[in-house]
Amino acid sequence: MDHRIREYTVGQLAKLSGVTVRTLHHYDAIGLLTPHHVTHSGYRVYGQAELLRLQEILFYRAFGLPLQDIAVVLQDEADALTRLRAHRERLVSQVADTQALLSTLDRTIATLSKEAKMPDTDLYTPFDAAKQTAYEDWLITTYGPQMAADIATSKVAVDAMPEGIAGAMSTLADIEARLVTHFKAGIAPGDADLRADLEAHRALMGRLWGKECAPEAYAGLGKLYLSHPDFVARYERLAERFSTWLPAAMQAYAAEISA
Repeated sequence: MDHRIREYTVGQLAKLSGVTVRTLHHYDAIGLLTPHHVTHSGYRVYGQAELLRLQEILFYRAFGLPLQDIAVVLQDEADALTRLRAHRERLVSQVADTQALLSTLDRTIATLSKEAKMPDTDLYTPFDAAKQTAYEDWLITTYGPQMAADIATSKVAVDAMPEGIAGAMSTLADIEARLVTHFKAGIAPGDADLRADLEAHRALMGRLWGKECAPEAYAGLGKLYLSHPDFVARYERLAERFSTWLPAAMQAYAAEISA
């Protein structure tokens, strides 16, 4: 039996993985996936470690992470096995959420088609408190006991809002839509044209929190958006790479108003 380690040229790896040669060259150029070695003739050669790293990159790309965030993930001190196990947990959670959405969607379609009757109490099953509780637990675990008190304050503030949480989310959607328009227009994160919408965003966060959203807290919120895959996926659905642009814009604005 041949126990030699198999190596692949860039063309062979492209054929094996389905990733184009141009993409592999780009990954090498940005330091995301460098070959094991380059021959005297200038050919890139990849070994088993590089094959596994490419697979991990493709897992995160399929999840919706932009390359900049994948580079950050791969810099984590955790080893690949730890990272992949954590990613598997996220995917399992996502599958469960998707299945719940599909189930409710199917029942709603059946109700609208007059094939069945869906109780009003089941209309919002996929959006129940369980998911909110999971987020709260994650926040408390990540940011410490003070976060529990902050969450309690936020709940009181939201309950007191005249427009309710639905109205607040509608306002948020309008602000985000304007920010996406700026992003697609190529406006840089620190541009003055963003100030009004970022200030409206910061003010809304303060209302939702039930206390002032100070500049340092607003910058921290931007970092939070980058640290949780659900936020990354949410903003990537609005526009590709928006998940990194928005936190950068928030942090630039926070630095400006705190100067």
